[in-house]
Amino acid sequence: MDFKTLLQKIVENVDGAIGAAVIGEDGIAIEQFTTKADFDITAAGAEYSTIISSAKKASKSFGLGKTNEVLISTEKATMIMMMMDKNLFVTLALNLDGNLGRGRLELKKAIPELEKLI
Repeated sequence: MDFKTLLQKIVENVDGAIGAAVIGEDGIAIEQFTTKADFDITAAGAEYSTIISSAKKASKSFGLGKTNEVLISTEKATMIMMMMDKNLFVTLALNLDGNLGRGRLELKKAIPELEKLI
């Protein structure tokens, strides 16, 4: 299985999912899958990569351990971002009525498979 197929599987298994992507902390997307042509999840992920970096630095400086997940909720969507390894994260975008719990579960299940592809 490849990145795109795994990302598509995540999106299809979560009610209200808009798209998913694997993105480097540098903001560069490795792969993405989206159900909405007008939603650029790679651009959103790239912008949010700075938040991931800041969260990691803050967690370290406060002695809170490794950052595993960041969740951002806006007026129109919710973004779940989970760390894969030191430099990559997977993100899932959901409509506001999307199934957040299922989204988190599907990301956690997919991370080991995604990491095998790196």
